[in-house]
Amino acid sequence: MTLHQVYRWLLACYPRAYRRQYEDELIGVLLDDAAPGQRRPLARDVSALLGGAVRAHVRQIGARFSVDAWRDAAQVLGLIAALLLFVRSARVPVLHSAMYAQSYPDGIGEPFVLWPHGLGAALWLVVAVFTVLGWGRAAAAIAVGGVAFEVVRVAEAYGYYSTVFDIWPLVLAAMAALALALRAPQSGAAALGRWRLGTLAAATLVSVGAPSVALTGADDSTWPIYGTWIFTSGVGRVEAILLIAGYLLFALVVLSTPTALRLRLLALVVPVGVTLLLTRVGLRTTGTYLERSSHDGVPDALTWAQWSTLVLAPVLLFAVAVAILHRRERPGTPGE
Repeated sequence: MTLHQVYRWLLACYPRAYRRQYEDELIGVLLDDAAPGQRRPLARDVSALLGGAVRAHVRQIGARFSVDAWRDAAQVLGLIAALLLFVRSARVPVLHSAMYAQSYPDGIGEPFVLWPHGLGAALWLVVAVFTVLGWGRAAAAIAVGGVAFEVVRVAEAYGYYSTVFDIWPLVLAAMAALALALRAPQSGAAALGRWRLGTLAAATLVSVGAPSVALTGADDSTWPIYGTWIFTSGVGRVEAILLIAGYLLFALVVLSTPTALRLRLLALVVPVGVTLLLTRVGLRTTGTYLERSSHDGVPDALTWAQWSTLVLAPVLLFAVAVAILHRRERPGTPGE
């Protein structure tokens, strides 16, 4: 491979638009600076080119996310994510209160009702309210606290049981904090409109109240459902039905938005979906690259390859989703 070919291969790491404008000029400058008979690029040139490629991609991503459509989608995602995380944390305290109301003297009988579930529920409820009011930066600051809370929870679960089964809320919390940090021309509530906002409120109430309604319906007499896709385990049939109904209402809100907003919302949830697939389906019992080995029923710690997949796959597939969306909306693209 000639020096010219090596430089062209390195420049392939840059965005296409950047290459079209600067590739020939950069190769000319690099070849002019090369020593006579040089066949390999210097380490400093390789480092400079790769660093420049990273900066070019970061600038390109920043430019893409600076448009109003992405900023509106970020605010909507922040609101929906905050409500979902509120639902996840609030279900236990709500059930605890319902059991008190039905003359259970100790409620649910667990010491973690107010801590950590109550604190998590309060944090994400405040984030949701601030987002509705249009206080995105304040909501983002509080969401950072929610992310820290999720980090502690995940680290504790992994430390005790080597489990990453419920790592998806951490990814969702991080996405919410990043999304709300972006300035937007309007709040997430304004971008959704009144009826979608009302549907979100209904979805939240149905999902939060699912265990309490199930309790009044004697749901403990049904066989528990250990399902992957209701995001929890050991719930009875009535509670599972209510949870699924709540999730469908959340999905209705997303799918009923205008096309530009809907496609961006779907792209923004790709990291959460990929993480959910990896942790609920990929990293299961024994064996190979993704599957986990175990001893006496306790999973072994993740290998470096499994951790790399768990961290990099959501990021890379999110980048692919954004690139596909950008290409689809580019003027002159076939099919437009």
